[in-house]
Amino acid sequence: MDIKLKNSRKLALVLVVLVILLPSLAMMIIRPHYIKGQGNSEPNFNTSSFMSTLTHSNYVLYAEEKQRENQAAMIPFDIFFPSALNDTQTKKNEESSNSGSKSNTSSQEISQETLDEENFPSSKYKDTFGDEYESYTSEEAVIASANEISSKFSRWEDNFSTLRSYLQYEVRDEDGKIVDSNATEELEPLLSGEKADALDKKYAFGAVIKYDGSGNVSQAEFFSGKASNATQLLNEQVRQNPCSEFDSQYGMDAPFQKPQGRTYLYLMTAENLATFLSSSPGSGYLEYLGVNTYQATDDLSIVFLTLLGMVAAAALLLPFIKQLQMGDEKIFQAPFELVCIIASFILGFSLSMSVDGSAMNKEPIYNVLHSIGVPQELASILQYFWGFIGWAFIFAVCYWAAGCLRCVFVIGPKRYIQERVIIYRIWPWAKSSIKNVYNSMLHVNLKDDTTKVLVKVVLINFIILGFISLMWVWGIGALIIYSIALFFLLRKYCNDLQKQYHRLLDATNQLADGNLNGTIPEELGVFEPFREEITKIQSGFKMAVDEEVKSQKMKTDLITNVSHDLKTPLTAIITYVDLLKDDNLPDEERRRYIEVLEQKSTRLKLLIEDLFEISKATSRNVTLNIMDVDIVSLMQQAKLELQDKIEASNLYFRWRLPEEKVVLPLDSQKTYRVFENLLVNITKYAMPRTRVYVDMENDEKRVRISMKNISASELNFNPSEITERFVRGDVSRNTEGSGLGLAIAKSFVELQGGNLQIMVDADLFTVEIVFPKP
Repeated sequence: MDIKLKNSRKLALVLVVLVILLPSLAMMIIRPHYIKGQGNSEPNFNTSSFMSTLTHSNYVLYAEEKQRENQAAMIPFDIFFPSALNDTQTKKNEESSNSGSKSNTSSQEISQETLDEENFPSSKYKDTFGDEYESYTSEEAVIASANEISSKFSRWEDNFSTLRSYLQYEVRDEDGKIVDSNATEELEPLLSGEKADALDKKYAFGAVIKYDGSGNVSQAEFFSGKASNATQLLNEQVRQNPCSEFDSQYGMDAPFQKPQGRTYLYLMTAENLATFLSSSPGSGYLEYLGVNTYQATDDLSIVFLTLLGMVAAAALLLPFIKQLQMGDEKIFQAPFELVCIIASFILGFSLSMSVDGSAMNKEPIYNVLHSIGVPQELASILQYFWGFIGWAFIFAVCYWAAGCLRCVFVIGPKRYIQERVIIYRIWPWAKSSIKNVYNSMLHVNLKDDTTKVLVKVVLINFIILGFISLMWVWGIGALIIYSIALFFLLRKYCNDLQKQYHRLLDATNQLADGNLNGTIPEELGVFEPFREEITKIQSGFKMAVDEEVKSQKMKTDLITNVSHDLKTPLTAIITYVDLLKDDNLPDEERRRYIEVLEQKSTRLKLLIEDLFEISKATSRNVTLNIMDVDIVSLMQQAKLELQDKIEASNLYFRWRLPEEKVVLPLDSQKTYRVFENLLVNITKYAMPRTRVYVDMENDEKRVRISMKNISASELNFNPSEITERFVRGDVSRNTEGSGLGLAIAKSFVELQGGNLQIMVDADLFTVEIVFPKP
């Protein structure tokens, strides 16, 4: 019996060895022949990525040309969005001209340092463009757009620099004159006529991209020795706007400026292409040329998986042959977690290696032995033997893992879990720990330090994910199970939080219904600190309601007044546009209508500008340029520039200004706007043929400015409300004005630390401004 048992053991051992060694030998025979027949890395250029790189190369060369023309460093935003800067600068110059000042700012003053992504103060941009730039776009949009195009351009330069030393390029203007080139001979003849058909002999590829005077693409062709749709791909890329997303992301509707009147020609010799391919393996840039450096061996992987399946089937079925007396060895009694970790790592690694043919094609043992002088034949044998041992080890692990999992069918799933699964044994402790952590999270006091709770959660999650990561490919299944369990745990946590939240919400609803004495009897968990806050809210609820009523009234008045003031000139514009559609309209009438349209559109423009001005002022979004200002001279300047309106108003102004200078630290532009608004307001609403008194008093602590006039209409309004937005003395709103003049004046005075008050005595209207001295 002992001899028979020993023979059975020997036969079983032989069968196991054959099951492991035969698939290993098969892989050693099949793999080299398969890999050898799969080598192919010939580029086809038929990729959108490469065409995109050529297109971006045009922009890089165009930017370099602009740099040379200006003899100064220009940021990409200056080059590719000139219309945005020109429009903004034009508006800046117009505003500066109206206020008697001239701007010497140019778009080139915005340096790369200004657009530093880590240090980009908005004040620099405002100093360059002024407040008026917001009429084109917001500060955030300009900054974000400028930074984004700088980032894009940096990537374009990096990509072009990789190809630049291997490419021959040439840039021509509309007259065919070469403006930039690195070629030793003219490229244009090589890409035209019959010579284009011979590119495959000396050159690997060539391309021509031509832009007309407006920046539109008039020609885009790609030449190579192989027939492909590369020209179509090139046309698609050069006609795209590389910054099309700026409109939706930043509200940037300025057009992207492509090269104008330029032709770009590119050639790469076959020799340079071979040098490029050999000098940049694995760099990622080969993908731009359509080269697939990752040699996939899907068929070989299928063969490998089939052999693994056959070995696993043998491990499951051979023990059922009773004569072999195998399958009960201790080696097959390993814990489930250990089997999963080792099998996942070894089999997953080998599977990934079988997919990557280029990795499998390396021969490290042969290279090392041959480099130290071992004969080639011996080095090849040792390399072959090493590979055979490796495959044998992989299939041995497969056999062992299948043999361990076979116990599930032998002893039953329940007993297997109880005896072989480590997690099951530590589950009671893990469950208790999870419950404690869960309860601690559910009853977190938001006023206390929650670091300990977060550390516990992070550590538990780290341990679980670390264990899953060790399972290699099989970790995906474990990750799915973990994600499902985490989902149910988080769902329960969220449900408990929702219950506590609804208790808190019920209390707030009682406040909303006017019950200021309501209590919260139930526990609030993480929301417990809000119990004290609810009490504070109850005491201040009445005040909040009053403020909301006032705010709603102001919103309603604002909408009503804005609608009225915008509708009046807009209605006139629509009416006169309809009249101008008459083809038989006399020229004199047409001119008169156009004059009316110009007046109404100017009126509408001024109204909108005032609306933006008061919006910025009330939100404190105004940058003050504080300097020493002589307000006496500033008042005289306002008097001089408004002389025509003063004379046309038929009013008698009495000016009482100090003879000496009165210098205060103020923003001259904003202060001038205050004086201008107040004087224009007097010319509109004062009673004709009455006197207007403008006084300025200077003492040690302050400067007091007062303007008094007799109103043409009855002053039946609250003086404290006249400086609100869109509030005017003429309730019927028949006079020309936005109703924003006094509001803007008051805001600008208060922004500079002063005070503006309105006083009414019968028909006497008085405005008093006080600026404290530093």
